[in-house]
Amino acid sequence: MGTPILFYEPFDSNGFLSNFFPVNIDVAGVSWPSSEHYYQAQKFQSKERQEELRLAETPDIAFQLSRKYQDEVRDDWLESRVSVMEYIVQQKFTQHTQLAFHLVNTGETELKEHSHKDDFWGDGGDGRGSNELGRILMNVRSELNNQPPFNLVTFIDAAKLPTQWGEFKMHAFIEHSTQKEHLALVYGDIHKVSSPLIRLHSECLTGDALFSARCDCGFQLSRALQNIVNEGAGVLLYLRQEGRGIGLSNKVRAYHLQDEGADTVQANERLGFAADMRNYAFCQGMLGYFGITSVRLMTNNPRKVKALEGANITVVERVALQEGNNPHNHHYLKTKAEKLGHMFDATFIK
Repeated sequence: MGTPILFYEPFDSNGFLSNFFPVNIDVAGVSWPSSEHYYQAQKFQSKERQEELRLAETPDIAFQLSRKYQDEVRDDWLESRVSVMEYIVQQKFTQHTQLAFHLVNTGETELKEHSHKDDFWGDGGDGRGSNELGRILMNVRSELNNQPPFNLVTFIDAAKLPTQWGEFKMHAFIEHSTQKEHLALVYGDIHKVSSPLIRLHSECLTGDALFSARCDCGFQLSRALQNIVNEGAGVLLYLRQEGRGIGLSNKVRAYHLQDEGADTVQANERLGFAADMRNYAFCQGMLGYFGITSVRLMTNNPRKVKALEGANITVVERVALQEGNNPHNHHYLKTKAEKLGHMFDATFIK
């Protein structure tokens, strides 16, 4: 398992594992400012005392108040405390998917609360304590590892991405089933929107980076980013699925066949591929990282709508994205409409 991951202070490295980490947790419609607030409050039968601890300004104050009222602690507390801690830690991570992803990202490494003050919940400072909190965290991690969205992708890191449209935040993920790297470009505060505007954009080197007019991909990418900025918040998932999933070299071969008269579907099929090899199931993991379960989807492709709905993402609206019709791709667009079911206005591809 390697060197254990040690945690204690809430704002240190891996501080999100601490009970003192500030994050609201809903319990029966009541919001608790941290798992420590909830845990300390459960020591008391009195609703008045519980509420006093819940409203404590910080987890440290909640802890101090529980010591102040030590003579009021319920008789069965020592027998109940572990189950109380198990419950609130599980709630903390199931209610906050980004924290859950970070927990899963610790892999199989042992987690230890490194506290010289506590040899029950922590390791006692010398590593010989019971480390009950670490055990609970590892149990929660094990449960999350086997369920979506956490078993679909791994979050890697995030950084600013200034663009001609505005500043996005770029998040990197690795898809578990293929080990492909994908990006999520986030603009604005998506948590203020119940169903943010999003785009699933499959990589198209020729269209996105080389300005090809043979497809509509680059035009759609530009318009989607502009639409998100105009909206004030949204997400573009940039997916490494070149050539509708056949890869860059095969895409060049397909283009060669199109040069000789094949359409975009026939070219793929002559190479031995299906017309569209893309998979979108893992997008549930990327959207899940941001806590997104409902979207407005920019697409002309009905397969994307069905794929998201099949991944338990509600598509409340399909937003048309009709861009880039030109003499070089007119036949390509008509083929997408006629053979792949893409939804274009008649005036767009007449």
